[in-house]
Amino acid sequence: MKASSQKLASYEIGWWKAHHRKQWKKVSNDMSHLYHLQLGIPFFVAKKCVQFRLRAAKEHDLAEKFEDKGDVSRANLHWEKAEKWLVKHFAALRLK
Repeated sequence: MKASSQKLASYEIGWWKAHHRKQWKKVSNDMSHLYHLQLGIPFFVAKKCVQFRLRAAKEHDLAEKFEDKGDVSRANLHWEKAEKWLVKHFAALRLK
């Protein structure tokens, strides 16, 4: 399936805006459409991959919060969790 560059850009900028506005359902939806169109994977697979990636992103946000406060040990726990979610994310992409 070929998607237009405009359509891909629309989903990309859509999830950026939604992320900034903390509209998590829209982030998930736009990223899933982007993966589906860009990578040619079934939408349900894209959705699962994105769920893993968003969990990693939330851990990333927590890690930064603790790191900014100087609590590196708590930050590192969240960095590790983020990495585990990303492993699941990339494993799911490889199984497509």
